[in-house]
Amino acid sequence: MSREVVKKRIEIAWLIKVIVFGMLLSASGAFFGLALKWAGNGYVQLAPGTWNLWNAIHLGLSVMGSFAAVAVAAGFVAVLIRPYWVAAICFLVSSLSLFLTFEISVLGLVIAVIYCLFGLIYLAGVRTEIAHRIRFSVWQIRGGQTVFLVVLVALACTSLYFGYAEKIDSEGFSLTDKAISGIINFTHDYVIDKVLPEEDINKDQILLELGNYLRDDLNTDLQPYQGYIPVGLAAVAFSLLMLATFVLSWIPLFIISFVFFILLRLKLVKRKAHPVEVTRLTIQ
Repeated sequence: MSREVVKKRIEIAWLIKVIVFGMLLSASGAFFGLALKWAGNGYVQLAPGTWNLWNAIHLGLSVMGSFAAVAVAAGFVAVLIRPYWVAAICFLVSSLSLFLTFEISVLGLVIAVIYCLFGLIYLAGVRTEIAHRIRFSVWQIRGGQTVFLVVLVALACTSLYFGYAEKIDSEGFSLTDKAISGIINFTHDYVIDKVLPEEDINKDQILLELGNYLRDDLNTDLQPYQGYIPVGLAAVAFSLLMLATFVLSWIPLFIISFVFFILLRLKLVKRKAHPVEVTRLTIQ
């Protein structure tokens, strides 16, 4: 087989690899953009008075799934696509997909720029890790991937914050009748007997006054502090998502390792030995 044929095959394989993994990263960026849109409307599932457990779980799984999709696709692009500028274009296209599926606005543009910037930083970090390792393993990119995942979590919570803040600015904060009933029932079943164990106290009257306060006076008392409610909700969501991300961060690396193993066996990816200089300490 001539050198020209071999070179042409290598170029075709490289082009296929760029197209496949570039499209995968672009699709993951679009999925992440949709997840950001869902997070922006997530106050409907998470805010006091609108809590819905199963919808909240579905929202959390969707957002976590978008994190995993981006992490897997970004890992493939960072490890397999050369040169750097081609991989950078893949991240740029992915950020454009995010922008188009999230929202075409200043907020959408800022989030897309941050996503692209940290994607390029992640890409550079993986390249540096590969260059400084004598024997490369996919699991060695976990540090860079963790930082990238933290950025994704922060972007999702930012979308949640702005979505809920916009709702409060336009409609104000209020508890629904269902939420008020839930608070009163919880207080009746688990709180009032422990806080007020005396039998001569009219507990029904206290619960009635609590209900009247929640319906009539709570909104007025909270009005000066309404701007802090979205911050608190976003902070709680950030803490929960970060905990889940750290616990499950090995899943994208496992997927990358498995696919990388398949690519090696199919000889679509090859390991090649290179002579390197090793600096050792010599004591006279």
